[in-house]
Amino acid sequence: MTPTTKLIEEPALGRLVDTRQFNLSHLAAPESLARRAVREVLNGRAQKGRVDDAVLVTDEIVGNAVRHAGGAVSLALGVYEHGAIIEVTDRGTDTTVIPSAPSAPLVSQDKLGLDGIDVYSLPETGHGLFIVAQCATAWRVKRVEIGKAVIAVFVLPSRAT
Repeated sequence: MTPTTKLIEEPALGRLVDTRQFNLSHLAAPESLARRAVREVLNGRAQKGRVDDAVLVTDEIVGNAVRHAGGAVSLALGVYEHGAIIEVTDRGTDTTVIPSAPSAPLVSQDKLGLDGIDVYSLPETGHGLFIVAQCATAWRVKRVEIGKAVIAVFVLPSRAT
């Protein structure tokens, strides 16, 4: 997997074709606006499954900002010929609590049954960054003037593929 910084700095995603900014501060349900914005901007530009992945990741990142950083401040979308970059900014300043490579042991080996996973033993929370890592091509966290930004990068094959 190519690091996020390399995807952003190199022309791997192609030419920038669209950018959008959304103010999420002071919204009662910023996740709703963020999901809708990502779906509307990416619809028709990529396969439906990848658009769904981007919407899910956006929802997780904004939800984390609401739960752990006092709320999301903004959502920035950069759409490129071959991908998209989603950036959610919040006022949280502690980036040390965010793992750079989240791992989520969902269940211990002794809880595994014949079907694989005992769903009753799964924790109810704590899977957000695991989902981000699984669905996005790459992601990272960076400090910004007002707090931090979580950035997710998606390589988006065209609808035809």
